[in-house]
Amino acid sequence: MLTDKEFIELILSNTKDNQTDIAEKIGCQKSFVSQIKNGTAKLPKTKREILEKLYQNLLMNIDDSCFNIVVRSDVSASMGYGVTIYNESQTGTYQISKKLASDLGIIPDKTEMIFASGDSMLPTIEGGDSLLVDLNRKEIYDGRIYCVRIDGQLYAKRLQKIPPSKVIVISDNQKYQSFEIDFSKQIDFDFEVIGEVRWWGRVAR
Repeated sequence: MLTDKEFIELILSNTKDNQTDIAEKIGCQKSFVSQIKNGTAKLPKTKREILEKLYQNLLMNIDDSCFNIVVRSDVSASMGYGVTIYNESQTGTYQISKKLASDLGIIPDKTEMIFASGDSMLPTIEGGDSLLVDLNRKEIYDGRIYCVRIDGQLYAKRLQKIPPSKVIVISDNQKYQSFEIDFSKQIDFDFEVIGEVRWWGRVAR
């Protein structure tokens, strides 16, 4: 389930609405919307329902009953130590329903499908699994799985944020050690959160 903050960020980034517009629609002060966006306030149930409806309307304004998601079949996210190249070329599309998009809280043109390789996220994710990556979600929420680029390689990993400047990169397979990135120090590699992995699946085998 999406947080109030995530709903607001989706609406802000995919419509012409600003924080004042959202405040008017859900019946609160703009300052309260700002507090929600900053993670310091939470909507009451009735206003949360209005916010959810605004997101549903956003999806319904897209004409098709199904959405095409970009598939990059030549892109994989390593779950071990293998080299993985991120190629920008689109290699296909995959259709998902509006209902699934709504359940996942995604906007189709901000979401891409790539594929997992390796075993460091076992038993959660297996090599070959399809991963839906929400490119709109770059903010780290503890324990969620993200596609990240580290020193030119892609990985699917859990992330934990340690304020004010540390991130722990975690593998579900315990034979792989977690490691820490401290952004308060000079680091000799690049690090980027590509997006949150919102769904993964595999063909039965």
